[in-house]
Amino acid sequence: MPNEFGVDVTVHIRLDPRWRELENRFQQVVEIAARHVETKAKEDVPLKTGATKNSINASPEGELAWRVGPTTEYAPFLEYGTRYMIARPFLIPALEQETPRLQRAIIQVTQELS
Repeated sequence: MPNEFGVDVTVHIRLDPRWRELENRFQQVVEIAARHVETKAKEDVPLKTGATKNSINASPEGELAWRVGPTTEYAPFLEYGTRYMIARPFLIPALEQETPRLQRAIIQVTQELS
């Protein structure tokens, strides 16, 4: 059974009726953000065997939702640490780095409604 550790990237937006015209654009924006988080997390994950890096994946979970995260059992220990090991976060910082870019992209697409 895959590990359930990951970051869900979901966008909730209240839109006017022109939504269908822009649906594909929003889907692209969310996918791009998820792929950026995946790439950055892979760059920053601590390496020993490379198993966690190789297990990090972005996958669609719905129209505007993507899940990004590793499947190794010990990935949460790397991210959050343990009483014996300092945290070495890689997933949350990747998401935090991508958030402003995602926000700007959403604003840009919504301004196209005007």
